[in-house]
Amino acid sequence: MARVKAVLRRTQGSPGGDPAPPPPALIVGDLWLDPAARAVTLAGQPISLTSREFDLLAFLMRHVNQVFTREQLLDQVWGFTFAGDLSTVTVHIRRLREKIERDAATPTLLQTVWGVGYRLSGERKGA
Repeated sequence: MARVKAVLRRTQGSPGGDPAPPPPALIVGDLWLDPAARAVTLAGQPISLTSREFDLLAFLMRHVNQVFTREQLLDQVWGFTFAGDLSTVTVHIRRLREKIERDAATPTLLQTVWGVGYRLSGERKGA
């Protein structure tokens, strides 16, 4: 029930009819994400992401340095109704690394915490 209410809150805006203010931009190092425009730049260069890659990156940028299991990422980004398997998260992480890391083979931003899951490492800056 709480998930349904949260979705309704996001789609209907704030009570009283006033539009909700746009969410602030998320900045971690040279990575900049604007949730309202669904735009991402790395060191000033635009990055083209799929919708799911964007959602995954936005979630991780909101929770910098926090480790999430693949199950948690499936639940938070794909939603509890997703019927796929855990390898979906692994594939999306790999594709995201190819787009945001200088060297995807030795990632510094999107890190694997062996035996646990993934985290976006860095220092979050104010917008």
